[in-house]
Amino acid sequence: MAAVSDTEVAHGQNDVPQKDLGSDLWEKMKNGDYEGALSEIKEERHHEYLVGNSLELVPIITKLLAENLDLDGEKCVQDLLVYIASVANPKEAVLVFLEELEMNTSSLHFRTMLQPIHATLMRQVSQATRAVTFSWVFNTLYSRLAAMNIPTNLGLEGKERKLLDVHPEIKDVSRNFECLVDFYEEFYHKVINGDLVWSGKTPSREYLAMFLLQLYHKPLAYLDVYCTDGEAENSLYRTSAHLTGMVADLLLNPFKLFSYIVWDNSKRVLVSEGDADCEREQTADDEDEDKDVHKEEEIEKEKDTSGISEVSQLSLSCFFYCALGQNMASDCLPQVYSSHYVYLSCVPLLVNLLKEKEDPLIHKGLILATRLLGKIEEKTLPSACLEAKAHSSFPQLLIKTMIYCNNKELRILALEQFKHYFSKFDSTGRRKLIHALLVTIKHAGALGLVIHELKENVAFSLKQKPIDPNFSGKHLIKLTKLVCSLPDAEKTDLLEWSDCIVPALNFLIFIFLRDRDSASGIKDVVPYLENAYFPQIQKGLDLSRCHYELKLKELEHPRENDTDVSVYIAGTMLPSMPVEQEKSVVQTAICSLDMIQCVLVRAKEVVDKAS
Repeated sequence: MAAVSDTEVAHGQNDVPQKDLGSDLWEKMKNGDYEGALSEIKEERHHEYLVGNSLELVPIITKLLAENLDLDGEKCVQDLLVYIASVANPKEAVLVFLEELEMNTSSLHFRTMLQPIHATLMRQVSQATRAVTFSWVFNTLYSRLAAMNIPTNLGLEGKERKLLDVHPEIKDVSRNFECLVDFYEEFYHKVINGDLVWSGKTPSREYLAMFLLQLYHKPLAYLDVYCTDGEAENSLYRTSAHLTGMVADLLLNPFKLFSYIVWDNSKRVLVSEGDADCEREQTADDEDEDKDVHKEEEIEKEKDTSGISEVSQLSLSCFFYCALGQNMASDCLPQVYSSHYVYLSCVPLLVNLLKEKEDPLIHKGLILATRLLGKIEEKTLPSACLEAKAHSSFPQLLIKTMIYCNNKELRILALEQFKHYFSKFDSTGRRKLIHALLVTIKHAGALGLVIHELKENVAFSLKQKPIDPNFSGKHLIKLTKLVCSLPDAEKTDLLEWSDCIVPALNFLIFIFLRDRDSASGIKDVVPYLENAYFPQIQKGLDLSRCHYELKLKELEHPRENDTDVSVYIAGTMLPSMPVEQEKSVVQTAICSLDMIQCVLVRAKEVVDKAS
């Protein structure tokens, strides 16, 4: 009987924690007795129950996170879950922890569950580790992080971006990102030391690197990760630098990722010289229609048997922005590759970033372009590289940013890179690029910039002995005819296109005055100018001036029962406004037409003297 009684007593002792341990822990936590809660769960008398039933406590403990605990209480919840992870069945524990993570979407739950999940996975680390569980956990954690909201296009410029460090949502996402990087660090060290080896075809270093690269797609690409020389780094920047160093160290040669870059050949943005007579094509704006589709296709690649997703193009773009644009992995980057090779390999990544609509992504693309172009000597890029489709998109996207981006800082930066971009090509490349842009660009201001580049190259060519054939003879005539053309002949809105017409006329004045002997062969274009271009501008000026003078007369001498007349200036109808203000606008338009007339008269004069 005594033996039976002992058994019953022992059984009864095991029943107590099974019924009351959860409530005891809850009561101690609510009363602030955090040390007591940790001591209670570690009591030897609970060990047998915890080994078989500890996962029943997980939902009870995680509910405490919704009870407005202080920081010590939150840390205690994490410690309780970590202890459970150390004694429970690892496979079952992973399921329970991830289930809790899916049911509770707050950032606090995300950060709290990282350590218990980490402890569970570390119990499975070996030199022959199955990859399935790890890939499942890594993908789930990334999906939770990527689903968090990141406010974009806040319109901040320069030092204003430091305000992002105190934006509540961005602070929250940045903190979660930093916690997830810390989560990976011990796995990184285990892989580097050879203590963690995943079974499967993919080498363990590359296996882990691919999961780390996920973080560059979101959130990192959408966050402001930028620091100038001598400027204090924030915690997000330091964490990003640490992550970039980890990826580079795992890969040994980060440039092997160039093989993952996809060149999009589906769109033709620049035309070749054989297409000079074709109509101007829709350019970078067309690509936006299919951008989201292509992006999703890149992200949702087929997975291999190890569960690794193909790295997205945006992840690669952001990684190389960090590695090259911010110089975060200088110790791990090989120095034997030429600057030409690195730049040309990264051009599709520049295009991927500049295609985006969010300011942080565009900024990364421009900064990366600045760093890559800055390492290339002037006039050394071969013209052959312009044949690449992704490369041909790059100048168009710079122009798009210069014109349409709401952020002034980004517009200025794009303009600077557009100018530097021209200077990097050899003579043939500059000529082909100018030709292609003259054919495809539809914006007067942007065409004015291209005409300025042509003028600078012709001026440089005239100083050479012998003169550069790319900017003389038949090539110069072809370029000049493209410069001196109106989209709708005499019906062109001259005010809307004045930013193109005035530079074109100034170009003619410059070259006919500088090259009086026609060493460049510019005189061959005189018949075209006198028979087509000049008469079209003059007729357009006459029609436009009559239109505005009539409207001004009506404003100065209104008559009864006059019908309403709509006035368009630079393609935009004037809104309703006071008569005096409307008169001022019309007079300004007439003055602009007079200015074009003056430049036209001067251009005719120098051309007549040359002929």
